[in-house]
Amino acid sequence: MQVFKAYFKVMRGSAASIAVNLCVFLGISVLVSSMAPAASIMNFEPTRIPVAVINRDSDGQLAQGLVDYLGQTSRLVPYPDDPEKLQDALFFRNVGYIAIIPAGFSDAFMSGRDCAIEKVIVPDSTSSYYVDMSIDRFLNTVRLHRKYSEEESQAELVAAARADLAFDTAVAMKSSGAATGGERPAYTYYFAYCAYALLAMVMTGVSSIMIAFNKPDLYLRNLCSPLPGMNMSLQLAAGHAVFALGCWAILVVGSFVLHGESLVSSGLAGLYSLNTLAFAAVSACIGFLVGSSVKSNGAQAGAINVITLGMTFLCGVFVPQSIMSKSVLSFGRFLPTYWFIRANDAIGEISSFTADSLRPIYGSILIQLGFAVAIFSVTLLLSRERRLSHL
Repeated sequence: MQVFKAYFKVMRGSAASIAVNLCVFLGISVLVSSMAPAASIMNFEPTRIPVAVINRDSDGQLAQGLVDYLGQTSRLVPYPDDPEKLQDALFFRNVGYIAIIPAGFSDAFMSGRDCAIEKVIVPDSTSSYYVDMSIDRFLNTVRLHRKYSEEESQAELVAAARADLAFDTAVAMKSSGAATGGERPAYTYYFAYCAYALLAMVMTGVSSIMIAFNKPDLYLRNLCSPLPGMNMSLQLAAGHAVFALGCWAILVVGSFVLHGESLVSSGLAGLYSLNTLAFAAVSACIGFLVGSSVKSNGAQAGAINVITLGMTFLCGVFVPQSIMSKSVLSFGRFLPTYWFIRANDAIGEISSFTADSLRPIYGSILIQLGFAVAIFSVTLLLSRERRLSHL
């Protein structure tokens, strides 16, 4: 087992790079975990926009009814009828909408004359449309009652309109799966970012070993040694497997440290670990290929950065696949990271452990293993051609 022992002696030289990648990954994971919602949103709660109403038609019952209705649909903020103070309120975002009801508005509205409510809003405010809709809804309802009902006084019209507008539409919140509860849990992001960590860590370690063993003088000396080439290759493969398993174990343990309670209660830890293990095998094979192809540490660093960042950005690690363009996703299908993220998202959305829900997960995992076998086979072919060229 001389080669296996030498494997980990050489590995010590790459310990610093591996530790840096691990620290970066854990830092991102902790940051995302702190930003993730602590609880799932299970109830619908309408947003109440801060509104200042200046009622200059204080004697009009219709105007007062409108103010009362806005108090139900918005959050009224009392302000004096002072232009300077109102401008300051908008500037500091204490209010997002100022409604000014002019004097005589109620009588003008009842007699059918042209009348309008002045408004002052924050520039480019989209929330102001909600307040506009509330005002129009109230006034249109009053207008319908005035035209088609028997109510004549302002008080009767306001009461009838308020009664009609008192009915609310029930809103039911539905989640895509029992595990998500309407929001992606923090551990889903953690395992998604494992793609970056595994690629960077495993590729750095495995390729560093291969570069060391493929140095011309050492490579030719090993060819002349009494140790069979197959035996040497098996010991190197065993070292790659142990190292990849070690990186995988560190990340899985980290998931339990950061999200242990929620992860265990979800019952999905096994599926996440299996998916991550398959990608660890892919990362080891990619590192094997890179280490067998490059000849210097500078080329190694460039290849690792391009492959790691390219796969993570093109396949949905940092940007969700749901908002990526079809052209990018079509290209990403030819990369193993795409299938890792696809399986990770499917695990996060699973609602029951049935054959239909597990089939896409296991399918994506098998595709990852297929990539690993293909990359490993290509690397062996290149290594064989190189060995024959030295004979």
